[in-house]
Amino acid sequence: MTIPVRTLSDTRLSQGRWLRIPGPTVVHPDSVRAQTCDLFPHRGKQITPFMLGLYEKLRTIHRTNQRVLVWPGSGSAGWEAGILNLISPGDTVVTTVVGAFGERFAQVGEIFGADVRRLKVEWGQGITPEMFERALDEAGDVKAVFITHNETSTGVTNPLRDLAALARARGALVLVDAVSSAAAMPLEFDEWDLDWAFSGVQKSWMCPPGLMVAAVSDRALEVAKANPNPRFYFDLVTMANAAATGGTGTTGALSLFYALDAATDAMLAEGIEEVWARHDRLGAHVREGLAGIGIQVLGDPAFASSSVTAFLTPNGQSAEAFQDRVSDESGIAIATGQGPLAQSANRIGHMGWVEQPELDATLEAVGRAMRV
Repeated sequence: MTIPVRTLSDTRLSQGRWLRIPGPTVVHPDSVRAQTCDLFPHRGKQITPFMLGLYEKLRTIHRTNQRVLVWPGSGSAGWEAGILNLISPGDTVVTTVVGAFGERFAQVGEIFGADVRRLKVEWGQGITPEMFERALDEAGDVKAVFITHNETSTGVTNPLRDLAALARARGALVLVDAVSSAAAMPLEFDEWDLDWAFSGVQKSWMCPPGLMVAAVSDRALEVAKANPNPRFYFDLVTMANAAATGGTGTTGALSLFYALDAATDAMLAEGIEEVWARHDRLGAHVREGLAGIGIQVLGDPAFASSSVTAFLTPNGQSAEAFQDRVSDESGIAIATGQGPLAQSANRIGHMGWVEQPELDATLEAVGRAMRV
């Protein structure tokens, strides 16, 4: 089963702000409907089979037989929760910094006392295994690595499988920011021997913001049990124990759980490998379409993302002015760049509930807006 192809006549262009930003994304209609369901007691007998079913679907999509946990919160909560549970003050970690979110991962590590060693490259580039191996060698005794799988600010996908293998060969834990990659591109949690891979449901999961999802290895759970860092809301052991019996560590965000459950059903009906292939196809279509109208895509094609494309703002316009021009003329919302690219780059999200017609409309709108 594939996501139905929509024509321009039944898109949301006529309804105002149409989201082609890299999150929040358009919410799947099944997820919209699911949120209107009546609530049931969050500690009652109905919650157990429902949550056990949801956890199983999340394991399938993450390709893991271990555990996937869900906290109320945004994707950013994944940095803090992973570090609080798995990293102690003074631990040496190597962090991949290829854009704004890799830098934030590093900053959160420093806030909680980690000895953070940044592996930085020019924005628009990715981390090669050779670079990563040298960084690990230089760092010495490394407790963990922080890898941004897909850098949302630049449209760069790092070679997670290869980087994780190098880290695991040295006995380091592998913590992964998968916020804009999970449910959009291959994330083989067990096969790649990952430890903590988190995302936010407002991206490729096709849900409203409000939940952080994290796949967690058995190895990571044992580390968390021995970690002396004080924590309560984000305590991994408490949440894992609750999830094992179909519960949650604190009051669950039931309406958002309903939405996520409906979205996972849609993805599994399509087939997770088909979901990945669709994102690959659409990412290539956007990059080719931008090149075809004379716009320079940011970064090395070898690291091109399947979920978001960044491009240099054309014709000397500021990114904010260009964003406004696209929106004013078409109702389509694209994003500006971030950090040093805030006024020189724009971004198009092509993740989640999306097919080619709305991306063609976006490319057409971008082409019109560049004609100053």
